[in-house]
Amino acid sequence: MKVITCFSYKGGAGRTTAAANIAAALASMVENVGSIERPLRRKVAIVDLDVFSAGTHRLFGISNPHLEQFTASGKPCVQDYLRDQMAPSSYVQQGGIKLDDPFMKEFRMERGADDNCHPDFTLFPARPDPDTKFAVQKQHENVLIELLMELESGSRRFDYVILDGESGTRQMADIALRLSDVVLMFFRLTWQHIEGTLNTANDFLNRPSRKDFYLIPTCVPPVEKAAKIYQNDAPGLQQLLKDTVRIPDAARLNDFAEKHREKSGYFWAEQDSGKRMCIHDSLYLKGEERVLVFEGRGAEDPAAKDCYEIAVELDQRYGPSS
Repeated sequence: MKVITCFSYKGGAGRTTAAANIAAALASMVENVGSIERPLRRKVAIVDLDVFSAGTHRLFGISNPHLEQFTASGKPCVQDYLRDQMAPSSYVQQGGIKLDDPFMKEFRMERGADDNCHPDFTLFPARPDPDTKFAVQKQHENVLIELLMELESGSRRFDYVILDGESGTRQMADIALRLSDVVLMFFRLTWQHIEGTLNTANDFLNRPSRKDFYLIPTCVPPVEKAAKIYQNDAPGLQQLLKDTVRIPDAARLNDFAEKHREKSGYFWAEQDSGKRMCIHDSLYLKGEERVLVFEGRGAEDPAAKDCYEIAVELDQRYGPSS
C-alpha cells in the first residue's frame, strides 16, 4: 500500500478537488478514457485530514447536513477517531463511507461512479464544523499510523490511501507529510504560492528521509480552452495570462524544475534553449468542487484527462505491480 499526501502551501490551489479526482481515477473501472487504455481498478481510501476546514465530502456530493446525519447516527469522523483513539478496526468499519452507502448516492448515480469505480472505494470524512476545543497533538501521528496499518492489513487491503492534508505547514499538515510515501504539491502560479511551495520542496530535499514529491501547478483556465467560460476581453484576463507565464520564471520555479527534473512531473515543456518552462495551462481545474473524472469519461474533458494521466503515472511508479 502506498500513502499519497496532497499538499498545498496556501489554500485555493485546488488541492482537495485534485485529490478527490485522482483518487477516483485510481479506482476507475473505465476503459479507453482519453489516452488511458485500461482501467486501474485500485482499492482506494481517501482520508480528510484538513480537520479545521474539512470539505472532501463535498466533492462526492455529500452536503454538510448529510454529514451531520452521518455523525448524529453515531458514525465517527476523523476528529472523533483522533480524539477518542478508537480501535482502528472499529473506526474503519464505522467511519468509512463506501460506494454502496446511501450517502454516496449522488456520486454513485449522478456522477457515473456506479459501474465505473471500484466498489471498495472509501471516504473517511472529517467534521466540517471546526471544534475550537480540538487540538492536534503529537500522539495523533501514532494514531494515524495505526489507521494506515489497518487499511493496509485489514480485510480489504487498500492499494492506496490518499491523505488530503491541511494547507500550510501547521502541525496536521506536517504529520500528513511525514506519513506519506509520495507527496503531490499543488500550487497556483502566483508569487506567494510558488515561493512557499519552493521553500517546502527545498526543505524536503534536505530531510534525512527522502520522500518522492512532485510539483503540480494548477491554473485558472486559459483563454484558449475557456472561450465559453470567459470572454477574451474580460478585465485582467490577458494580464493574468501573461503573469502566469512570467512569474514561474521570475520566481525561479523553472530553475528548480530544470535542476530537479524528476520532481516536476508532466507540467513542464522544453524550450528551444533546452530549459524547462512551466506550462501555463498545467493541471486544468474547472473551478467546480466535484469529482468529474467519470463524466464524459475524460475523452474530451481536459480536467478529467489530466487527473487520469496523473493517476496512471502514480500507478506505474508505485502501484502493486510496479
